[in-house]
Order: sequence, then structure tokens, then C-alpha cells
Amino acid sequence: MSCLKRELVLPMILMVWCCLAGCDPAALQTKGDYTVSYYYTQTEDNLSLALRRYQPKKLSAEKNPVILCHGLSYNLMFWDLNESVSLPRYLAQNGYDVWSLSLRGAAPSTQPVASALRKLGHFQLDPEASKQVLDRIRHIALTDWTVDDHIRKDVPAAIRFVKEQTNFRRVHWIGHSMGGMVMFGFLQTDSARGADDIKSFVALATPMAVFHPLSDPFRFLLEQQGALAIGSTVVGSSSPAGVGVLLGDIGSPTDKLFFNSTNINDLVLRELFRSAQEEISPGQLKQLLGMVRIECFLSTDKTINYTTGLNQVTTPTYFIAGTVDNMATAAAVKYAYRAVGSTVKKFDLFGRVNGERNDYGHDDLVIGENAAREVYPAILSWLNNFQQTPAFGVLPLQPGSPEEETSATCKPEPQP
Repeated sequence: MSCLKRELVLPMILMVWCCLAGCDPAALQTKGDYTVSYYYTQTEDNLSLALRRYQPKKLSAEKNPVILCHGLSYNLMFWDLNESVSLPRYLAQNGYDVWSLSLRGAAPSTQPVASALRKLGHFQLDPEASKQVLDRIRHIALTDWTVDDHIRKDVPAAIRFVKEQTNFRRVHWIGHSMGGMVMFGFLQTDSARGADDIKSFVALATPMAVFHPLSDPFRFLLEQQGALAIGSTVVGSSSPAGVGVLLGDIGSPTDKLFFNSTNINDLVLRELFRSAQEEISPGQLKQLLGMVRIECFLSTDKTINYTTGLNQVTTPTYFIAGTVDNMATAAAVKYAYRAVGSTVKKFDLFGRVNGERNDYGHDDLVIGENAAREVYPAILSWLNNFQQTPAFGVLPLQPGSPEEETSATCKPEPQP
């Protein structure tokens, strides 16, 4: 194919994609007392980061803006699959200026062109993502990235941009899973700026250690690491999402790491696969599976141990765990709660053992059927009152959890 033909093909795909979506990607959405719009900023290595803003019509000078950060294999739409499970809309309705961030590699931020085109395979016709296809062509060299890239480049760029746009000196950060891990990394590696930038931090289902013996889903991931890496490169790690759009929960071993299917509405689950699923890069996969293998979360060059460095974090932090979370177990989240150096901190475990309607898995804390009634109000209460929240003592874990003295030992990584 000639260069001219190649230049024409992607714009044509872009036009068809937007037409199929049936709306203007630049249009603002207005709902009740807030508006929704997209913003873009640049990282220090010149990649584009997208933020979806939920802006109340009446902004409060007393409520700092909130940044939401998704976890591994998702994008910013994870937070807003529909109005029944939308934390940003809930917070905006309560007066907060909310910014949902897509990290590099996740639409509509910069990502490999192949990743964008694979979304056609699972019917993701997001017009805003389509709008960015041509921009991604300029960054076609982006084929791999690590969690360290999120920590050192994406997080600072997003915080700086939101501060500039809102004229606030500090922001709240709410991170789910890897979206919380990157904040813990940021607060350790840039502690002076982190302490000045982050007013409070909500760590939703955030694992900073993976205790052994491993669960069956984690063992499956380690055993299949080679196949997963090849599959991610050749057909894309998000390819099963195409099946999920049509069939919902397919009961795969990896799905059990991410959600309790009895606690998520089937239509919400299909929308998760359709609009929020993203590729996992080889660098991300290697770094995070390294944590599964040795229990501790390390930088790619092994010079920083983010797990043992939790005592350097002094930001007020709210830890939230689910009773049946196979990814960020209650014991792992409680370990991080005890390890952080913050004097203002809180831990909550959501599930039947504490009176909730169902047991919560990894994603359920955000998109579960009852999350808007049980989890969201707890987050809102933290944001409203965290400065007055005292340090909490050790809370009992669910029956059958590891003992209180459980700790991460950082096992030596096996030689290849």
C-alpha cells in the first residue's frame, strides 16, 4: 500500500467510526447541575493524556478537585459505565469538580494505533476515542510502557494540569487498583511535591503486596505468563472483551480476579467490556507479575521497593477493601494500611460480614450493584471530613483471613 493510501485509510476509519457512534465527539454533555467535557494535557515525553471532567455549575471554593485514576486494563470510562454506577457523577452532584484520567496506553490518551483499531473487534465506538486516532499516529512509536511510566510521568502531568485548570493548590486522588498503586509510588518517589499536591488519597482495592500461597487465579497468571505476553502482542490482551460484550461473564480464571459476578449487573458488565477494556502492555504485565512472584512491588530497574517504602507516605489515606477480592485481598490492603506512615488513615472492609447486601470483589467496589448506596457515600464522607478523621486503630479482618502479623517478605526473584 502506498504512503498516500495509508494516509487516507485511517481518516476514513475515523469518519465511519464517528458516524456509527452517531454524535459529535466535541459536544458537551449536560446533566442536572454539572457538565461533562474532555480535556487533554501533555506528559514530559510528549504523550497526550485525556481527562473527562464532571464540572458542577456551582463550584465550591471549599471542595478541592478530585482526580479518579483507573486500574490495569481499563480506561477512564471504568468510572462511568452508566448512571447507576458512576462515582464521578455522584461526586459532581455533591459539589465536587471531578476529573477522570486515562493513563498512557488507555483511550482516549495516547496509545498504539493497533490498540485503537482492535477496539473495533469488541464494538467500542467511542467518538472521543475515535477523535484521537489521528493524534496517535504521531506517536506510533508507543508500543510498550511500564507502571513506572505512569508514576513518574503520567501522574505529575495530570495533577499539574488539574491544578492549573482549577486554581487549587491541592487535589484529592481516588485510585482503583493500579490507579492507587501509582499514587503510592508517586508519594514515595516525589514525597515533597506529593505532600504539597495531594490533600487526601482514597485507595480502592489497591494491592501493594501479594501474599503466598497464591490463589488459583494468580497461579494461572504466572503459569500462562509467556502465552499472555505473546497473545497481548499478537491479538491484544483485550480481545476476550469482544466475547464479553456478547455473553457477559464467561467465567474465565482471570475474570475471578476482577469481579464477583453475582454482585455486578450483567448489562454493566457488558458495558465494562465494551467501553472500558484496554490493552495490557508487556512492560506492565512483567512488572506486575513480578509483584505476584516475589510478593513486593518493585520498580522495573529493581532500585525502588514501593512496598517496603510505604512508611514514607504521610498523606491522609482511606483504604477500601472487598471481602471476596482475589486481586487485592483484604489482608493485602490491611497490610498497606498498617504500613503507611500517615497519622490520618482509615480502613473499611465491604461485604456481608459488615452488613452490606453482598460480598464485594475487586471491581465491585466501583461498579457493583449496591456500590452507589454502600461505597460511594463512604467515599463522600471521607472527602468531606477527612481532615477531622482521627487515626483508626487495627480493625478485625474477616474470619479466615491471614493473621494480623502478615507481612511482605519480598522473596528473591527466580533466575531465568
